Amino acid sequence: HNFGNFSVQHLLQFGTEEQRDQLAQAIVSNAETLSSSKAGDGVILAAMEHASSKDKLLLAQAVLHEPGLLVRLAQGRFGHSAVMHMLQVLDGPESLQAYMVLKDEIATLRASTRFSRVVVKYLEETTLNLDGCSREAHAMISQASPLRVFEL
Repeated sequence: HNFGNFSVQHLLQFGTEEQRDQLAQAIVSNAETLSSSKAGDGVILAAMEHASSKDKLLLAQAVLHEPGLLVRLAQGRFGHSAVMHMLQVLDGPESLQAYMVLKDEIATLRASTRFSRVVVKYLEETTLNLDGCSREAHAMISQASPLRVFEL
């Protein structure tokens, strides 16, 4: 429902820990369906802003492992902010994977919406944490990336 998303967002922000955990699990399980609407993107963003660290990571991983979902979210009014939160939550090999997924679609993102262009700018200005990645991954990303690379 178009307005039900506001109730879910409110519960994510002000609900009990148990309510937030239950909602986060439902959002992780239904991320692909939710991302197909602007209202659903808002719910995903609220989860990335208010869920526990563990649930944020689970949601980011779920989006990352669903083909095309990260790029689709990056093009949305609220989804682009959720993607930027996801990039902050992911680290090591998953951070690299997320970056490479977005990099492969950089032309599409630049030509798409003003929201996706915000993601492109964020990628260009962000330091990528590759802690835990192999030397080969470091070399690959250093050659192909406008991002600054560091290790903890």
